[in-house]
Formats: sequence, structure tokens, C-alpha cells
Amino acid sequence: MGLFDRQIQFINEVEQAVEEEFRNAVNRFGFVMKDFIVNKQLFREGIDGQGERLPGYKRTTIRLKIAKGDPVDRTTLRDEGDFYASIQIDAFDDRFEVTSDVPYDKYILKRYGRDVLKLTEENIQEFVETYFVPNYKNYVNNKITE
Repeated sequence: MGLFDRQIQFINEVEQAVEEEFRNAVNRFGFVMKDFIVNKQLFREGIDGQGERLPGYKRTTIRLKIAKGDPVDRTTLRDEGDFYASIQIDAFDDRFEVTSDVPYDKYILKRYGRDVLKLTEENIQEFVETYFVPNYKNYVNNKITE
């Protein structure tokens, strides 16, 4: 047995666990990612995952939004709230996916693009720093104390 075999094994285990721990973070805190998309991006800013402003509403929609008291200075994609409620975050080994399962989501995605269901770089970074990194540090600390 080599002098540093245990250390090399530890490094290999910790390195291999990155994807699994990220998946665990997404599974545990996916609701935060959904909140970033729904509230921070779409409702407050009216932007997609690229940070681009969504195209404005048509005149008829603006009248309806004014009548309901909804914001008209930005496109929020929120009417009854079904689209927002249907957004799901699913984690896989090498990625996560954001989907919606309302019957009309294909029309939303066609008009506004798939990036409406994407996190901005800033929001991904915030998620990683706030949720993934602390959980991964706990994982590494637990491995050290084993």
C-alpha cells in the first residue's frame, strides 16, 4: 500500500460525488430554483433565462391586465397562475430540467422561447453558492470524519 493511497481514494470519492450531491441539492431545493424562475425572473423582471426582456403583450392583453390590476410594463406570463404552478424541476445524473405540464405550455414556449424555463446565470450562481456548496461542504466534512 502506497504512502498516499488513502488520500488519493478520498479525493477520488469526493470528486465522484459532485454530480450526486448536485442532484441531491436540486431535489431538496428545487422549489428555490422554481421561485427564481417564477418570481425573480418572470414576474418581477419579465426576463427569460438569457436575461432578455420578453416581448410585450398585445393591446387586448394589456387591457385585460389593466382591468385585473396586473402589471403591464413587463410580460409576466402569469394570468391564473396555472403555468407558474405547473413548473417542475427534475434532477438527473448530469443535468437538471425545468418543465411545465399545462396543456398550453407549447404555445408559451413557441411564442416566448424555451428560455422562459431557464435560470439566468446569476440565479444559477446564487443557487450553487447558497445551496449546493454548503451541502457539498457537509458531505466532504462527513467523509473526513468517517
